[in-house]
Amino acid sequence: MYAFKFADIGEGIHEGKILKWHFKVGDKVKEGETLVVVETDKVNAELPSPVDGIIESIGSKEGDTIHVGDVLVVINDGTGGEAPKKEEVKKEEPKNEPVSEGKAAPGVIGQIEVSEEVMASSTESSSKKEATEKGKALATPVARQMAKDLGLDINQITGSGEFGRVLKEDIQKAFDSKQNGGKQAPVQMAVPKVSISTQGDVEIVEITKLRKAIVRSMTLSKQVIPHTVLMDEIIVDKLVDLRNKVKEQAAAQNIKLTYMAFIIKAVVLALKQFPTFNASFDHENDRMILKKFYNIGMAVDTKDGLIVPNIKDADKKSILELAKELREVADQTIARTVQLSQLQNATFSITNFGAADVAFGTPIIPHPEVGILGVGKISQKAVVVDGEIKVSYVLPLSLAVDHRVIDGAEAGRFLNVIKSLLNDPMMLLLS
Repeated sequence: MYAFKFADIGEGIHEGKILKWHFKVGDKVKEGETLVVVETDKVNAELPSPVDGIIESIGSKEGDTIHVGDVLVVINDGTGGEAPKKEEVKKEEPKNEPVSEGKAAPGVIGQIEVSEEVMASSTESSSKKEATEKGKALATPVARQMAKDLGLDINQITGSGEFGRVLKEDIQKAFDSKQNGGKQAPVQMAVPKVSISTQGDVEIVEITKLRKAIVRSMTLSKQVIPHTVLMDEIIVDKLVDLRNKVKEQAAAQNIKLTYMAFIIKAVVLALKQFPTFNASFDHENDRMILKKFYNIGMAVDTKDGLIVPNIKDADKKSILELAKELREVADQTIARTVQLSQLQNATFSITNFGAADVAFGTPIIPHPEVGILGVGKISQKAVVVDGEIKVSYVLPLSLAVDHRVIDGAEAGRFLNVIKSLLNDPMMLLLS
């Protein structure tokens, strides 16, 4: 018997939701055939069968939430052994692991390396003593992610919940104490709990896993990063003319040339002049981690919310190559088939307000990055040039920075470089 568990398919993925089973109990399955589609807060993952055999039992039905370490399915692969009872499928440790130590899960999202960590059971029957013996804290996936985001080892935090479960409040207290050099954090006013009435003509809508991930990310960013935002407009007549001249040549290569490719190129050149913008701030150790590579995140609007994949090594690609990859990655993101690797290790991000027919906004910095550029809608306006009024194409920009490590004057100089490059874009073609 082969007990196939839901493995740790990537950083930050702790749970998923069963969207669709392709097989039922009693069906024959071949190695590599898609067993089940699982929705996570980042991608929809098609999990293939690791062996040939017959489906003996299925641990969760469509719509159920599963956690890393749960047994998804038991397959009779002819190797013998007793299958777990149906009611124990999700709790019992399998005799066969779906992946060997140090190997990638077969066919799981681009052969992403599988973590050795398996989530502790969240059942109330677990005891604090058992958790201590295993070296694992009892906690929900949300609490584990919160601890990870704050740079804390959740196994070192004393839980105040039932059976020693580590609650989000425990993590916040540990973080506050660490920020104060181990001293007790100053007392803060508790956020009042509000009871929201569901009486009357209302509709209750459960938010998606993606939206829950966005909630966590945005809350963390605004709690940790003191944002400051600079806004300006650029005359981009030359950029509009240049794109119009070459977009047909790009179309002949099956490439849709958008302004965003030019903007990414300008941002990369500016980042090279201002390395502190292409960085992460390690507030635990009071240091900057300057990145020598340029992975530019691009916020993509999906039906469930924003997802931010990134263009790897953007400094090594031409404008046409950037335009082609932008379209490919955006399409994959909208379809929720984007590779997990494309969602990780961004160094600086861009969000496009213009796609929503908006000029300015106050973009939120993805933690632990230190900056994000908001791009507005290009429109024609009356502007004054050399003392004369003329009609020009104008591009609005909104730059948000982490004010702990980037001052307003430095942010202004960074924005001015981007403005200069987009105002006269020939330099973009030479880089």
